[in-house]
Amino acid sequence: MGNITKIIWIKNAVETLGYFSEQIASALEASGYDTYCIDYERLYESLEGVRRFAVRGETALLTFNFIGLGDEEIFREETGRFLWEAYDMKYLNILVDHPLYYHARLVQVLPRMTLFCVDREHAAYVKRFYPGIPVKFLPLAGNMRRGETLLSGESGQTGEALYDLVFTANYVPPAQLERQICLLDEEYRSFYRGILEDLILDPAQSVDAVMERHIRRELGDVSDCDLRSALGGMVLIDLYVRTYFRGEVVRTLAEQGVRVDVFGAGWEMLSCGKPENIIRHGGQVTSAVCVEAVRNARLSLNLMPWFKDGAHDRIFTAMLQRTVCVTDDSRYLRGEFADGEGLVYFSLKEREHLPGLVKTLLHDAAELEKIAQKGFRKASAGHTWRERAAELAKEL
Repeated sequence: MGNITKIIWIKNAVETLGYFSEQIASALEASGYDTYCIDYERLYESLEGVRRFAVRGETALLTFNFIGLGDEEIFREETGRFLWEAYDMKYLNILVDHPLYYHARLVQVLPRMTLFCVDREHAAYVKRFYPGIPVKFLPLAGNMRRGETLLSGESGQTGEALYDLVFTANYVPPAQLERQICLLDEEYRSFYRGILEDLILDPAQSVDAVMERHIRRELGDVSDCDLRSALGGMVLIDLYVRTYFRGEVVRTLAEQGVRVDVFGAGWEMLSCGKPENIIRHGGQVTSAVCVEAVRNARLSLNLMPWFKDGAHDRIFTAMLQRTVCVTDDSRYLRGEFADGEGLVYFSLKEREHLPGLVKTLLHDAAELEKIAQKGFRKASAGHTWRERAAELAKEL
């Protein structure tokens, strides 16, 4: 394989991932790479362009969550092989979810693919259960306004903030997921609920570690091959515990008199004693809208998607907008930021203290400014997609 000089990236398959990809592609272009976008909204036309753009041995596909490397027939030739194979492409595949969601993909090792995980535990999971796949840790990064760079203008808030506290996330009532659990037989229902009770009682635990402990308690010695299949069939646990705590945290804030401006779908379904304190802004919103919301807020709330050794882009996006992020922690975050040094931590287990923490922060403008400036400096120096693009380029 020659030197990689050309990058193909994808947008409009999943809006958020396309937004990430656009920023990575822009950074790679600035480093001298030639890039080409496959747009899901004009897919056939985009694929025709691939044939004109790609050069055998000199082209890489940048993707997230196996988009373009799954079952989509449009990306396969009549022989069944990926059209990318005709160009001997290298694949840079970033997983923003736990690998257990992609068991069916991971068991089929793709030559020339390097996997990137946004949590160190996720990378360790791949190394353990899918040892044939090269995998590296690559944390998520902060989003900027479309077309904006740290050099192109002043980033962050201008003038008075519109919101005290924003949360940019969707919500699914646990009752909807509970209905899926109820379809299981009684033994499985009891098994699933035991795992959920364990995670809710101690949310510092990793979801796969708790599931494995319960599986071994029930079945004894299980091979890693059987275990990874079992874990891959239990994604409902991860979905449930994430949305459960989203609802609990927002409800706790609202019922203690803290206004929360939520940007995302499903919040009208959250049961709350003081619903007037949950201000909804549309349903499904774009990444650009989320960036603007955070930019115009004093505080930005983050709950990890159960990342215990990684970070979410909400954190670094807030920092780049000079907005203080209030978040649950992880080992990776604790290694990067001390409490109050760019962000503020709270405990999921002791979430009843969060409203008081938020009120204290909102009443101390000088402290908020101090924390925000520290966060901006740290994020702009090391947690933009420009830095992540540089890490990806090392693979090329």
